[in-house]
Amino acid sequence: NYFIFLPFHTLKTLLLKIFCMRAGDLKAGMFVELEGKIYEVIEVERQKVAQRQPHVKTKLKETVTGKVIERTFVSSDELKSPDASLRYAKFLYSDGDEFVFIDSQTYEEYRFKREAVEDISPWFIEGIEFQIIVVNQAPVAIRLPKVVEIEVVDTPPGVKGDTEAGGVKPATLSNGVVIYVPLHVKKGEKIKVNPETNEYLGRA
Repeated sequence: NYFIFLPFHTLKTLLLKIFCMRAGDLKAGMFVELEGKIYEVIEVERQKVAQRQPHVKTKLKETVTGKVIERTFVSSDELKSPDASLRYAKFLYSDGDEFVFIDSQTYEEYRFKREAVEDISPWFIEGIEFQIIVVNQAPVAIRLPKVVEIEVVDTPPGVKGDTEAGGVKPATLSNGVVIYVPLHVKKGEKIKVNPETNEYLGRA
């Protein structure tokens, strides 16, 4: 067996290349680690500064809380590149105090504790695809789709002749969520809903 010993400064340079990136290389969809938190890059704007290095203005979304922050870097700034990726997965089933999803490509299972995702769990509907953020091979967050097609199981009938603009009424969906819909929507119809806001988007 042969062993190669590298000078410390050479080893440090190699490690920085592996685990770091320059701010000037940032693109939307990448992940960075700042102050121990993992952020997804959602917007990048490069700004030229006279006789100085270009600046990189970014909008970053924290992967667990969803909080968006703005940070500006010098293009040569070294940023830590975490082991993070965005995966697509479908809801499979609930197992005791966990919800189980399956990766749409690798068929790997991702599990989330019920207490961590209870507020969005009504939208865990079989067959719907979600975005899963995976950090260090472990799922840390779920993102709901922008649109879900779902059936209205109960809503009061619209009053004949009641066509006033903007009129709405409550409607119970097949997952138990109650939203407000236009007066013309009927029980048994399929509609489009934004699950993040519970907003009616239109007929399916």
